[in-house]
Amino acid sequence: MNLPDMLEFIAVGFKADRFETLMSSLGIIIGVMAIVVMLSVGEGLYSGVSSQFSTLNLDVIRVMPGSAQFGGPGAGQANRNPAEPAKFMDKDIKVLENVVGVKNVAPQTSASVVVSFRSKNASASLTGVNPDNQEDLKGKVAQGRFLTSSDYKSIVIGSGISEDLFRMKITPGNKIRLYYQDRYTDFKVVGVLLEQQQTAFSGPGGNQNNQMYITHKAMKELTGRDNYYYGSFQVTVEDPEQVENVIDRIKNDLRRYHKDEAYDATTARDMLSSLMSILSMIKYALAGIGAISLVVGGIGIANVMMLTVKERIREIGVLKALGATMRDIRMQYLLEAGVLGVVSSIIGIALGVIVSFAIGSLAGLPSAITPTSILLGLLFGVLTTTIAGVYPANKAAKLDPIEALRAE
Repeated sequence: MNLPDMLEFIAVGFKADRFETLMSSLGIIIGVMAIVVMLSVGEGLYSGVSSQFSTLNLDVIRVMPGSAQFGGPGAGQANRNPAEPAKFMDKDIKVLENVVGVKNVAPQTSASVVVSFRSKNASASLTGVNPDNQEDLKGKVAQGRFLTSSDYKSIVIGSGISEDLFRMKITPGNKIRLYYQDRYTDFKVVGVLLEQQQTAFSGPGGNQNNQMYITHKAMKELTGRDNYYYGSFQVTVEDPEQVENVIDRIKNDLRRYHKDEAYDATTARDMLSSLMSILSMIKYALAGIGAISLVVGGIGIANVMMLTVKERIREIGVLKALGATMRDIRMQYLLEAGVLGVVSSIIGIALGVIVSFAIGSLAGLPSAITPTSILLGLLFGVLTTTIAGVYPANKAAKLDPIEALRAE
């Protein structure tokens, strides 16, 4: 028997037993669809996180009290199990500025406050800054100006504070009152920042559009702290390629003043690396769950083909009587399983693409159809059906032609 004859024979068999063919292929269709959908959702999450981080400066080092380990094993080993978080003061600014490779040091202190405007109150995040070191914020002013070192009771607000927090829009020149615990201070708005894309990884304070900025002097008076400590430092390096070396120098230099205290120096790159590895595991774990459906489908196909061999014993005997060899019979059944796998996989891939887009639009989950997910779905589908057809094919090939012709 040649290949065209085998394919024609298979097509006639599929057409004659349409319902049986559909039922046997249903498990493979669902399994392939599950693999495509889960790989697509996993890839979408992976791409979504990468795009979120693309809006951040991955080469800015954040130095903060406590421990914030996002790197690999051994990161920050010297600062594990400390007595208490470090308390950063002015001397630490000098230490960081003297580190080789550091270009700029911007100290920040954040607090949650209540904003009062025209007898209406709302919660927001406030950050104390040194205006001379905030070059990135200076370039994001949409209205008015940024703070200067001589500003005392002046404030710069984000676009969300200006436009969304109250019924009336807050513009430069307006006065607002900030409450912190049992203290309050009146501030004059001197600038409004540009609207920024909100990400899930904006760092402390959450949505950058709901941030407000005042000088450290004003923050110290508002909070009423006798000992005013900086919450973190944003350190800009001269050469992005030397970030890891600069981090090591920062940790070593700070250790002289904070030997028994916890502190850490990290970049968004550390968090990105950790999250990417976690998301990769999630992506392939989801694909593994989909592969379970394929195994179930393969078992179903093996059972159906075993029944097919029993039902077609007489047919196999006729083929052998006409000269078909064991190799021909085996090849016919394997080819039948393979064709069933290809057709089922194509249908499963098409349904998987549709379901992936439906999930992305209805549930708001990111999904990304990639050639890899399609090829994996097709490969697993064909392999599963072909392997499932090996035992039935061998059993059919070993049938005795005389006994087969006698079968009823």
